[in-house]
Amino acid sequence: MMGTAVPGPEPARLLVVDDEAAIRFALVEYFRGSGWSVDSASEKEEAEALLACTAYAVVIADLRLTGIHGVEGLDIVQWSRHLRPETRVVLLTGNATPEIEAEARRRGADAFLEKPLPLATLEQIVDRLVGRAA
Repeated sequence: MMGTAVPGPEPARLLVVDDEAAIRFALVEYFRGSGWSVDSASEKEEAEALLACTAYAVVIADLRLTGIHGVEGLDIVQWSRHLRPETRVVLLTGNATPEIEAEARRRGADAFLEKPLPLATLEQIVDRLVGRAA
């Protein structure tokens, strides 16, 4: 039956973790507009609590959530992998080093991306990770 709207499955769930409210807001609004069900957290503990009780298709986390030397995003990658190995994890950072990227990959990050990057580019990467048709 072509053209008949069939109620589909629940929208895929996505978690945004960033300590900067403006970035969190932009990511949440953008991905909601693309049909995702989006939750957000501003700190590691909040993200870990959400991950413990909710199955997400994707987690997009900032590397640094507390000041210039923080690497809490690595802990979020590891926690997500431990709790829900099927969840795809994207780590964003404005402070990439080869060492941090290697550690992120070792802990299970599916993508390690430098900020700033266009939201459309991030969306393409997320869609590819979860096998969503663009």
